[in-house]
This record gives sequence, C-alpha cells and structure tokens, in this order.
Amino acid sequence: MQKIGFFLYLCFLIFFYMPDRILAQAATNKPSVVYLTTWGISGTGTVEFKEPQGISVDPAGFLYIADTGNHRIEKLDATGQFVTEVGGFGWKKEEFNEPIALSAKDGLDVFVADYYNQRIERYDKDLHYIASFLSSEEWPEYLRFGFPKGVDISSQGELFCLDDENSRVLKVDVLGNPQLSFGGFDAGEGRLEQPQRLLVSGEGKVYVSDWKDGKITVFDTHGNYLYAFGEGILEKPVGMGEIGSKFLLVADVGKKKVFIFQNSGKLLMSFAGAKVVGMTFEEPIDVACWRELIYVLDKKRNVVDVFRTVNSE
Repeated sequence: MQKIGFFLYLCFLIFFYMPDRILAQAATNKPSVVYLTTWGISGTGTVEFKEPQGISVDPAGFLYIADTGNHRIEKLDATGQFVTEVGGFGWKKEEFNEPIALSAKDGLDVFVADYYNQRIERYDKDLHYIASFLSSEEWPEYLRFGFPKGVDISSQGELFCLDDENSRVLKVDVLGNPQLSFGGFDAGEGRLEQPQRLLVSGEGKVYVSDWKDGKITVFDTHGNYLYAFGEGILEKPVGMGEIGSKFLLVADVGKKKVFIFQNSGKLLMSFAGAKVVGMTFEEPIDVACWRELIYVLDKKRNVVDVFRTVNSE
C-alpha cells in the first residue's frame, strides 16, 4: 500500500508540476549565433558601402541598405549580390542628403528617412519613386517633424517617424497625413531624451532606442507609454531587429555588441563579433532579421556581417 501511495503521489507531482517546469525551461531557451560571412569587404568584388547607417529586409529576403556616405539606397538579394540602387546627393526626386534609416518590411514599399532633406521618401520594392512626405506649416506644430532619424511601418499600414529635432515619434497615414505625436518633452514617464531609431513590432509595440540612460522605451501604436528596459546593460543603442515576435535584437555602438532580449525586455545574450580571427564589430549601428539569419550593419567597417541563429523558434 505504501508503494502504491508513493506512486500516486509521484504521478500527482508529475501531472501538476512538471508542465510548469517544462514551460519555464522552454521560456529560458535562447538562440545561439553562428557567423556565416561578411559582405562589402573592399577588393572582394562584392558591393561596397560608405558609412552605411540603415538596413532592412523584406519578406522575400531582399535587403535594402541606407548607404549614407554615398547618399543612396542599395538593394541586395539574399546572397549579398547587387540588384539595383537609387540616389545620389541632392534634394530632387530620387536624390538624398544622408539617408540614415529605412523600412522595407511590408514587401511592397521602401520608406526612407532622408535626414537633411527633412522628408520621408516612399519607393516601391524595385526602388521606383512613389512620393515624398514633408512636414507642412499647415499642420499643428505638435505634428510637424524636422529631421527624420527613423522610420517604420506597422502591420496595419501606419507609418511612424522619429523626429530628431523635437525628440518625439510621429504617426502618419500612408498618404503622409499626420495623426498623432508622442514621447515629446511633455510625455512624462515616456519622454524621449536622445532617441536614435524606432521599430514597430509585429505585435504592435513601438520600440525606441535612446542614448539617455542607454535604454529602449516601449509604446503601443496609440502612443501610450508601456515600459522601458536596458538601463545598466546598453550604452548607445541604435538600430533594432526582430526575430518573429519573440526576440528583439539591439545594435549598440557604445558596447560594440548586439544584444538579444525577449520582447518583454529580459536580456538573453549578446555577441560581439564572429569569433573569427581578425573580425570584431567596430560600430554596429543597425540589425535586420530574416528567417534564421541576422544581418549586422557596421558603419565604421562599411560591411554587413551575416549570422545564423540556432534554437530561435
């Protein structure tokens, strides 16, 4: 009888407690990162960049690079081969003056933050010009932007712009009409101090990297402040990427690392290079993800480092 009682008690523990332990263990699973290759090395015959600052990938795996020093946007295929480009220095249509961020993730459009031209440029996926969005004096002052430092689009087709001049986020429709602003000087707990880039996640959160206190500030798409994380871990976070809706990657030019967080803000790991002789990050300024691949854009080395994730499901 004692053996039967013990057996039943053991079954009770397994039935009621083991699922929680299994789930807890699964929740702590984190991806490992394996280096694959580097694109943009001078003399290798691959595409070359000059002080690039932005990278984005579309659902088909094509990459778009804000080649800032050359004032152009380049499109590459999934193997790093050149496909097409647009740009050159200037202020007219199909010209840029320091394009520093872009978003191509909806698969149809490419939105470019053209910094010194103070506008958002819209192209199709083949880099054919569609429209320019500029702030208008007819808009209320709290809905105007000066120098766009980041741009991203939500799954609902809402466009978000990071206004560097006023340290705030603006939300506009796809026609460029302003809807709301948030994170400005009057935002209270969600006030942005030195914002660098933004990312709109698949689950509808707006992540903004901020050099003040080295943190990521999180809002919903209606501009409501949710929470912040990264203080004491990050130093100078800039670009961000997302693996599914599970992991958030942050490129930190101060620490010369890429950090991987759960989307809740819990730190999982970081990596500082490929662990290959002669290769380390110098200024990892942006990061993009596609399937199991991670693309890290290094502004100082003028390259894209390509990694593969393991256990990222």
